[in-house]
Amino acid sequence: MIALAFVVIAICMRIPIPNLDLVAASAQFAQAGGLERLSLFALGTVPLFSALALAEIVKLVFPRLASREGNAGWGRLLVGIMVLLFTVLQGYGVLTALIAMGLMEDTAGSLAVGIAGFAGVSALLLWLADAIRLPGLDSGIWLLLAIPMVATLPRELVLSFEMIRSGAVPAWSFWLVAGGAVVAVMMVVLVNRLLVGAGRQGATTHGIPLTVLLWPPFLASIVTGYLVALPIIAVPDLLTSVPWLFAAMAAVSNSVLIPLFVYGYFRLQPAARREEIRPILTVVAVAQVLICVGFSLVNAFVFLPIVLNGGMLIVCVTVILALWRLVAMTRSQAT
Repeated sequence: MIALAFVVIAICMRIPIPNLDLVAASAQFAQAGGLERLSLFALGTVPLFSALALAEIVKLVFPRLASREGNAGWGRLLVGIMVLLFTVLQGYGVLTALIAMGLMEDTAGSLAVGIAGFAGVSALLLWLADAIRLPGLDSGIWLLLAIPMVATLPRELVLSFEMIRSGAVPAWSFWLVAGGAVVAVMMVVLVNRLLVGAGRQGATTHGIPLTVLLWPPFLASIVTGYLVALPIIAVPDLLTSVPWLFAAMAAVSNSVLIPLFVYGYFRLQPAARREEIRPILTVVAVAQVLICVGFSLVNAFVFLPIVLNGGMLIVCVTVILALWRLVAMTRSQAT
């Protein structure tokens, strides 16, 4: 199933949107290396991830509702409906933008076929997310998120080195990002060992899901996006007059919201274990804030093709560690 996920995403990223003017599209997007944005994978995992994120927020806000759901099928049905709805809305937006750019014919048939293609990809990704289970991860969505980022990393590295060679950006900016990435990876590995390694030995961290490490940065980012958008809508010239203000507001918001969402997962734990796991989750929250806020501030002042996202880095490293544990488990079972 894991190999199938790689194959499916690789194929979908190379199948163009139906009725697309490939000659004109290639002229506009090929040099930027963005032709995958014109493929059936143009929406990526956004509809699926948006639906799962909304369901996760509901679970944290209404923990009793989540406990009542259990293995009931209605929860998965609602997620499937939300995925389809998000796909239609977001797909319509992408297709109308392509029509406005003159890359597609403005016909109802083109819209219908394009949205149907997007819906098919989203349904396939939903099936893969349900079918794939890595050690410690509750859903295959994390693997599906990591695959495109890993796939585009070599191209972004090549573009970064080319910009440094041509003098477009100073070399220190790349090494600053690279050094920060190394430190962040080490932090994620240590937190994973704290959550999974200690649990394997039967210590107090046993039973803490890795979702407490993966979801809070993304949930905080979603809420931050809405909070930061409000003053910008009220004062449209604010962002241009004070360009650093957006990054500062996002950093403050994430610094507050990430620990709040971690506390939400803390509330889901049995009351008898909360005092034991409180130090562990405190370390998790501090690591998430340092990684996510740190990279958001670096990206605000360093301009490179590689735009590291703290949440995505946490996901990629955690998925790689989960794959390593899966291989180790398979070998131990075989012997």
